[in-house]
Amino acid sequence: MTTIYSCSSFSFPKSLDTISQDSILLPKKLDGGYIFSVADGVGGYNGGKEASNLAIKEISKLQHKVKPSDIDRIFNSIKDSISAFSKNNEEYSSAATTLTFGYVSNEGLLIGHSGDCRLYIKEGSKLKQYTKDHTQHQILIDKGLFTARQLRKLQGGNVLTTAISSKVNLEFQSIFIKKEDLPIENNLLTIYLMSDGAHYYWEDRPRFSLNTLNNVNRFSASLMRRIESKGPHDDYSLIGLNIHFENESTISPDAH
Repeated sequence: MTTIYSCSSFSFPKSLDTISQDSILLPKKLDGGYIFSVADGVGGYNGGKEASNLAIKEISKLQHKVKPSDIDRIFNSIKDSISAFSKNNEEYSSAATTLTFGYVSNEGLLIGHSGDCRLYIKEGSKLKQYTKDHTQHQILIDKGLFTARQLRKLQGGNVLTTAISSKVNLEFQSIFIKKEDLPIENNLLTIYLMSDGAHYYWEDRPRFSLNTLNNVNRFSASLMRRIESKGPHDDYSLIGLNIHFENESTISPDAH
């Protein structure tokens, strides 16, 4: 059995006089597990906020356990929804969004991902990134031409190579990590899901104290202070989760 031990989140626009293109879905209980998501509408075109809202709306409609075989259907359903919206609203013909979601249950963690939001899992004293950015910088890293550190201060890091839109070929990443392969510590799994406006400042100095890493409320508050003290460079959103896994040995046979 899995339960939420603790949850923290924030979602803010880059500045108070703009509308955030980010949309988030806080953990929703689903067949003994929890689904959660962050979508980041693509800026520079009309409809980014509407597209991210539609993506989150489609995720929130899910009513049953999410399986790896469902990922393709979910992303295509979101693309169809955004395409219909764009077709019916000419001014939003280029509406697009990124999307990353997780479904955690007693079987493990399933991740669906398209774009440059990131899902991290705490492993020891660090956060490990499990998603791969769909960006021009990531292509250069994959080809071995540069390291992430070398590209850190260069422009173009947020230039996407894919997004969910009527005008872009759909690409996505599907990842499933079995429960026994997850870094569960003291029956707790710690997950952080961030839009690029949040993980930009995490990667700028990817370290907090172990107590802060372990506590999603402390982590959320600390990262938000860091972003706001340095000045946001984009909309910034985060969902942090401590998921408790009950020891199977402690479950009564009568419960089955």
